[in-house]
Amino acid sequence: MPGFFVPQLTIGDVSILISGEEFHHIIHVFRKKVNEEILLTNGKGIVSKATITSIRKKELTANILEIREEKISQPKIAVAFPLLKNKHDSLIVEKLTELGVKEFYPLITERTVRQPSKNTLDKFTKIAISAIKQCDNAFLPKIHEFSTLKVLFNKLQKMHKQPLIALEIGEHRLLANVAQEFNEQELCLIFGPEGGFSSAEINLLQQEKIPTFTLGNHILRAETAAITAVSQLMGFYLKQNPKYY
Repeated sequence: MPGFFVPQLTIGDVSILISGEEFHHIIHVFRKKVNEEILLTNGKGIVSKATITSIRKKELTANILEIREEKISQPKIAVAFPLLKNKHDSLIVEKLTELGVKEFYPLITERTVRQPSKNTLDKFTKIAISAIKQCDNAFLPKIHEFSTLKVLFNKLQKMHKQPLIALEIGEHRLLANVAQEFNEQELCLIFGPEGGFSSAEINLLQQEKIPTFTLGNHILRAETAAITAVSQLMGFYLKQNPKYY
């Protein structure tokens, strides 16, 4: 059953009023009617089954049938990625949200092809909302403001997140082997732009002693590398905890 995003949903609700874009989706796209069930999430771990009790011109009321609060899995996964041409970065947000990434850090690098517009982050948020609705994900990821690599490293240090970077320079180690060394720590996987990082950025990575990992012997596009790496890391965590979500 496809879900619907209702951020005002709380654990103590017995009924809820839904309007705006989600009302439109429920009534005009999915053509739900009175007495039909719908699945709701607030994007913060609360998931509910509800039944529609009334439909008005611009809003509906639903009674809560059951409600539960999911616990977020630890360690959480974060991803830093550059803006890509042809908006392939939207694919990163969509697919990695489906895989369970909890934070995104959009990057501006020296070789970033596309520059952000004033509504780029809003578009990423809408893509993430759509993704959690499609795959019944109880957690909407946080999308941070754009930053450079140097600013990103400062942010991660303050939040006690360990950066790992996909880079074919230096020691070639598989992601699972690198992650093993930081087993209890939250990781942020970092990916470069089309054309790779500049020599100055690589020097910065080496100065900061950021651990690197490889994804195999093929050259991957940035969005493919991000999806592959998160899939591998999810597999690593699932071996440790089959209920990891």
